[in-house]
Amino acid sequence: MLAMDLIPAIRALLEELDQAVTDGPDPLTSGRRAALWRAQQHAAPIDHTLEDLRSYCLESLRSWKFLDERDENDYLRGYRQGFQAVLREIRRAETGRRT
Repeated sequence: MLAMDLIPAIRALLEELDQAVTDGPDPLTSGRRAALWRAQQHAAPIDHTLEDLRSYCLESLRSWKFLDERDENDYLRGYRQGFQAVLREIRRAETGRRT
């Protein structure tokens, strides 16, 4: 399955963030949005598969692994949550395909 097939799901996640009501700038939402945009950009090339996108997300998460949870700020927490949301969508696409 091509990664670009997941772009509508990623856009839906971005729309959810856009519809969320916040009182001014929210670092958690900004971090999520950044991760979702990056994942969407990585999914766009026609030769990228779901496995390529999974590897990209996992590598992006791994780069922040050295941070202790108590040192993680809201932006980085949102960034992590954004990539985790994409990984859930990948899993959902793979599971749905097999049934």
